[in-house]
Amino acid sequence: MSEQTQRREDGVLHENGPTERRLERLTWPELERLLARGVRTAVLPLGAMEQHGCHLPFATDTWIADALAERFCARVEEAIACPALPFGCSTEHMAFPGTLSLSTATLSAVLTDLLVSCRRHGFERVFLFSGHGGNYGPLAECIDALRAASAPMELIVFMEGKRLTRVLQGVSKAHGISPECSGHHAGEFETSIVRGLRPDAVRLDRLEPGYMEPTRPPGGLFYPSLRDNSANGTVGDPRPSDPARAAHYLDAWVDVLIEAYRAATRRQSP
Repeated sequence: MSEQTQRREDGVLHENGPTERRLERLTWPELERLLARGVRTAVLPLGAMEQHGCHLPFATDTWIADALAERFCARVEEAIACPALPFGCSTEHMAFPGTLSLSTATLSAVLTDLLVSCRRHGFERVFLFSGHGGNYGPLAECIDALRAASAPMELIVFMEGKRLTRVLQGVSKAHGISPECSGHHAGEFETSIVRGLRPDAVRLDRLEPGYMEPTRPPGGLFYPSLRDNSANGTVGDPRPSDPARAAHYLDAWVDVLIEAYRAATRRQSP
């Protein structure tokens, strides 16, 4: 058997490591073989379709969520990455044209259907996380219903948004970027990631700072409408962004996700 065949035969695991782990690129026989070999965790990332300042596209959170899921599954051998859900709960951005937002009830219904599908196909566990901070509140409201609907399949939902922010701001600080510049939305942090993932999508001629005050809590800043506090829709300063920092940010984010996933699976072990 050739080295290439060993690596990629039917999308299964071989001694040289995992092959394709993105559901949308697999065929059903390849997935069936992976399931038979114990690849039974579905990773379900949540994105959004919302404004990201004058320089980043609406799909920013979805692209980032997809990239995180792919990196997660490259390191967690029992996991398959589902495509990121491209719509989320984004009421705080509705004052900006183009934002598409789901209600909590709709998000819950869509996630319920996706979880039931995963259970039907033989997945034993789903790890759900969000690339959009605005999804945390709605998830908290529906998490019990989601767990009930998907039982006996195990559902792990990452909800440690504040801890994640501290970790990622620490990475920014290590690169000389202040929390105010790194920002909560379309600032240096997200702009650096998108410049690394999809450099042609960033409008470099439109980089400009947005809300930069250090004292305002994110909840009061974003809700009921971010446009009341940031006319251009940016929180932070994208001008110092650098695509070379994208991998550092994504790796640190995935570190946090994997730590939370492993901790949850240990708690569930007999």
